[in-house]
Amino acid sequence: MPAMRHAGVMCALLLATVASASAEEVNPETEIRRTFVGVVPLPLRQGLIAVDGERVLAPRLSARMGVRFGGGRFKDEGTGGEGNTTSLGVGVEPGLRYYLTGTVLNGLWIGAHLELSGGWYSRKAVGDLSDMTSRDRTWSAGVGALMGYSMVVSQGFTVQAGVGLGASYDSLRWTVQDTANPEGPQEASLERASWGFAERATLAVGWAF
Repeated sequence: MPAMRHAGVMCALLLATVASASAEEVNPETEIRRTFVGVVPLPLRQGLIAVDGERVLAPRLSARMGVRFGGGRFKDEGTGGEGNTTSLGVGVEPGLRYYLTGTVLNGLWIGAHLELSGGWYSRKAVGDLSDMTSRDRTWSAGVGALMGYSMVVSQGFTVQAGVGLGASYDSLRWTVQDTANPEGPQEASLERASWGFAERATLAVGWAF
C-alpha cells in the first residue's frame, strides 16, 4: 500500500505538470493521431512487463487496452532448503476514456476499466529433512476509475498519467506437499478470498500516430 500511494503521488504531480504545460488551445493544424502504444513502468516493481494501447472511437471517446505479463525460473535458498522456483503472471485491463478538454490522446480525460489478472507460483525445495513442493494460484477481478491527462509532447512522443480508485475481488489457493515424510506424502492446502479497495495510478510513455 505505501508503494502504491507513493506511485499515486508521483502520477498526480506529473498530471498537474503536463496539464499546466498544455493549458493553451490546441492548434487546429496539429496532425490528427488516432492510436497510442506505450510502456507502463509502474508494474516493473512487481516483475511485470506492461504495455498500454489506446484507439480513438469518436471525437472525445477512446478505447484502451492494457496488457501485463511476467514470469521466470530461478534457484533460491529458503527455510526448506535449496529450491527451484517458477512464476507466471498475466493480466488485461480493457476500458474506455472520455476526453473533457483538448482532443483524444491529447487532453484531460476520465476513464473506467476492468482489471482481470492471474498468477501461478511453484517452488520445489530439497533439503536434508524434506522434499517439499508448494504451489500458489491467484486470480483477481476488479474495476478502476481514473482521471488523467494525455500529452503529445513532440513528433508523436506521448506521456499519459492518471490517478483514481479501484476495487477488486482476490482469490488465493495455496498447496504444499511433502513427499519425504516417513509416514507417506503429506499435503495441506489453504484457500482465501477477499475484497480490496485501493488507490490506482497509471503512467505510460510511448508514441501516438
